[in-house]
Amino acid sequence: MYDFENSIGFIVNRSAKMFVRALDTELRERVGVTFGQWKVIVMLVNENGSTQKEIADRLGLEGPTLIPIIDKMEEERLVVRKVDPADRRNNRIYRTEKADELWDRMIECALKIREVSLRGIPKQDINVMRKVLEKIWQNLRMEFDVGCTVADSIANTATTTAATTTTARKKKS
Repeated sequence: MYDFENSIGFIVNRSAKMFVRALDTELRERVGVTFGQWKVIVMLVNENGSTQKEIADRLGLEGPTLIPIIDKMEEERLVVRKVDPADRRNNRIYRTEKADELWDRMIECALKIREVSLRGIPKQDINVMRKVLEKIWQNLRMEFDVGCTVADSIANTATTTAATTTTARKKKS
């Protein structure tokens, strides 16, 4: 009999969902943005001025799903839409000064979630877990040609930015 609740896929999925819920709660309470808005801002930190289509593609969303998120962000003055001068059919999305001012607080939320999630786990176990999860991802990608641009983009940006922020704070101390 298949033990669904002890399968690696179930455990990874359950953990990922908890990461999202925890970060969403933290971002809402401390910064006033949602996880969906955070993902858009992360994309814009990588490439400010991306088109709505580029953002949707990188997040693995359909355009109609992204539009209300960007509408709300624009209403909250986190982003501005500007018509692409090269192709007037496209809107380019830019972070605002307000979004930039909130960025450090967003990173603090992400760092808190990382700290809480890894509490009590020895560093060598964390390193093994990273290697194993990366290998699982590679195996699945090679076998099924399944890309994961959302996770790549968000994880790489969040990790890089968090590391940079931590390093910058240490230098200030």
